[in-house]
Amino acid sequence: MNNYHIPVMLNECVEALNIIPEGVYVDVTFGGGGHSLKILERLKGGRLLAFDQDDDARREAEKIKDRSFTFCQANFMYLKRYLRLNGITTVNGILADLGISSHQIDSSERGFSTRFDGPLDMRMDRSAEVTAAEVLNQYKEEDLHRIF
Repeated sequence: MNNYHIPVMLNECVEALNIIPEGVYVDVTFGGGGHSLKILERLKGGRLLAFDQDDDARREAEKIKDRSFTFCQANFMYLKRYLRLNGITTVNGILADLGISSHQIDSSERGFSTRFDGPLDMRMDRSAEVTAAEVLNQYKEEDLHRIF
């Protein structure tokens, strides 16, 4: 891919999946696709479903032309629904690299960085209506207390 995000411990994570070439795997945090690409290298007849709600991640996923790969632009909380929609009843492994990516931290407009000036956005899905700035500036103190 490119320098969108370089996964830490990439080989160790994929090794731990003990990939079966004909197996079905899920990457619930696609990001820049580093883990997914490594999994796809090991599949021969298997399938990989990858989830991410970020438009930048979707653009990275569009670069992958492997027939074994299916991208789901959705939060992985809908995993069961998307597995069912794709006719999958069991999987051999699930990878979850939870948190934000270096791409999100390095993009000042995303609002995750403490190194760059930018809006306090912090939305993983930029189509979501509420930004972090709105939460901090408009929520009542008791609601913020509950959240934090």
